[in-house]
Amino acid sequence: MVSSVVAEETLKQVMERLVGKLEERPADDEKDQLMERLEMAQIKLQAALDTSRRWHIRDASLLRWRKKLKLVAKECDDKLLELQQRAAEDEAREHEVRGSSFPRRLAHAAKSLISSVFSGRDDGQDSTTAAVRRFEWLADGAGEFLRFVELGGTPRQYTFVDPLIGHLLAGKELRYRIFRRNVYHLFCVRPISLDDRGVEAKLLFLYEDDDAPEKNLCLGSILRLSESTDVVGTIIKCLELLVTPHFKPTAESARRELLQLPTQDFSWVPYVESSHKEHWNTMHSNLSQWFRPNPLCCEPHDQPKPSYSSGSSSSGTSSKTIRLSSVADLEPVIKLFLQRHISLSEYNMHRTRAVEGEGSCLKDVPHLRLGLLFCPHGVAEDLAPAIQSSATEVIDGVAQSGVHTNISLEQLDEFMLPKAIDCLHWKAEAAAYQMSWMSRHGMAFLQVEKTGLRTKLPPRHTRGVGNRRSAIRQRRDPKLERWIQVVIDFLNLWVAQAPPRLQGWIVEWVRKASEMQLALPAN
Repeated sequence: MVSSVVAEETLKQVMERLVGKLEERPADDEKDQLMERLEMAQIKLQAALDTSRRWHIRDASLLRWRKKLKLVAKECDDKLLELQQRAAEDEAREHEVRGSSFPRRLAHAAKSLISSVFSGRDDGQDSTTAAVRRFEWLADGAGEFLRFVELGGTPRQYTFVDPLIGHLLAGKELRYRIFRRNVYHLFCVRPISLDDRGVEAKLLFLYEDDDAPEKNLCLGSILRLSESTDVVGTIIKCLELLVTPHFKPTAESARRELLQLPTQDFSWVPYVESSHKEHWNTMHSNLSQWFRPNPLCCEPHDQPKPSYSSGSSSSGTSSKTIRLSSVADLEPVIKLFLQRHISLSEYNMHRTRAVEGEGSCLKDVPHLRLGLLFCPHGVAEDLAPAIQSSATEVIDGVAQSGVHTNISLEQLDEFMLPKAIDCLHWKAEAAAYQMSWMSRHGMAFLQVEKTGLRTKLPPRHTRGVGNRRSAIRQRRDPKLERWIQVVIDFLNLWVAQAPPRLQGWIVEWVRKASEMQLALPAN
């Protein structure tokens, strides 16, 4: 009896090892190598095109050569995206099989083995290898193209369209701050140079009216910079194109205030090395990877992305398309954050009849805070082929059951606010109602929070405050520090929605940022 049990266990272990061997896919390593080779070809093509824009080209044959390279770069982008999507789908299927029963795993492994034996290799592998070799050959020829450009072209002498861009590309930080008649303005633009992404900038604009806090707004953005970038103009165009109905008045206010900023009063200071700089640059680099995984997407050689097709959501409503102009208008924008406040009278207008009556959990909340983070180049990693976009309800960072599919950002904005107010009205423990929206190209996070709209910062620990701390206190800006806290709170609530590879970093960054906030002196 014992021997039969031992024999059975031994046979099971042998079969497990056999299935494990069958599940090992040497072809996967080959696919990864092909994607790496294709990505390198893509980089070479894009580098050649970017460099050629710095030259005046008049020779007809060189102009035709550059046009051909643009088409090839577009084909290469599409092929790389196709391979990445196919690899993600294969990985999802393999993950599902590994978690299934042993007989199903055995059947799947045997089927894969038989298929590879009779076909010789995976379907489409030969054509993929041929395509990669073609792109590599053309990418190598791009270097020859640049040599001809240097011989027959004339270097462009850049005259910056935007007077701000020259200072930013030189590594200087823009600062403007004024407090007059109880109205506070803050405008900061800080450049950062990233090895694999070029020069980007963090932009922050704050407007606060102590006499009318419902007018307060916060605008933040990350932009890619080049010699031709119009920093303020790009932000204004993005606001005009992308703002949803509930943010339209706030966007118009932000546009008006930005256009009235006195550029002659701007200060320019070096962005010096420090632990503070390293801390914030780390955040910028990782958020940039999250919000724009492919830094080469939507380059000028790309065609405009198609509008999101209409369809039905799981809630039974039809989806509308997002009204965007061309991708070129949004290409430099990595993310746009806009926040406004909703007064008691305004959010009562959005309450449904179901929540009328006593027992509201909002009776002691004078304002709600409404935020939108839009990332035009974000990518959903797990959408099914038939789904163009999806939206998930989240409460205090925890995803809820049920997903809305093929839904536009505009439509989501329309029904999200009433649902959020209903939720926060009845749930005393809920502090934030959120919606994450993902599409094949573009993502957004909408959020409604309870807030007391404090005019002062919360108390902080003040151990050992001496003369040095007193000097520091004089340079502190409570309103700016409140914005820093908003960033920390936002990342805390959305960390679960970030790619798994970045979640650990976000948790660690939030911990360090919170420690830095606590270390500040009280105001």
